Amino acid sequence: MKVDKGRLIAFTSLGAVLLVVGALAAVAFMHGAQTPGQGTISGKVTIGPLCPVEPCPNPRPDIYTSRQLILQPASGSPIYVQLNPDGSFRASVNVGTYTVNLTNCTFLGCKHSLPRTVTVGPSETTTIEINVDTGIR
Repeated sequence: MKVDKGRLIAFTSLGAVLLVVGALAAVAFMHGAQTPGQGTISGKVTIGPLCPVEPCPNPRPDIYTSRQLILQPASGSPIYVQLNPDGSFRASVNVGTYTVNLTNCTFLGCKHSLPRTVTVGPSETTTIEINVDTGIR
C-alpha cells in the first residue's frame, strides 16, 4: 500500500489544529467564558433571621449550600445553580427569560420573594438579589 506523504502531513496537521482548538475551548469553558448567545446571571440569596435572637450562637447554621437556584426557561429543562456558603451564585446561561425559584424554600417569605422573572442578554451580566424572610421572631 502506497501512502501519499503530502496527504498524510495535511491530515496530521489538521488533527493537531483540532486538538489545540478543542483544548482551548475546554479551558475557556472551565474558566466560565461565555460563548455567543450566552450571558451571566449572578447575585445573592439572603435568608433570615435564622434565630429568634440575633446573632445566632456559633456555629451558625448552613442554610445556603443545601439549596440551589432553579432557572426555568420558557421552554426546555431547568438549570440548577448551586449556592455558595454565603448565598452568592454565578452561572453562564443561554440568553433568554427565566423564572427564578429556590429549591427547598419552605420559609414564610418564600411565597413573597419567589418566583421572580429575569432576562439574561448576550454577553451581559444580570444581577439579582433575593431576600427571604424566614418569619422567625
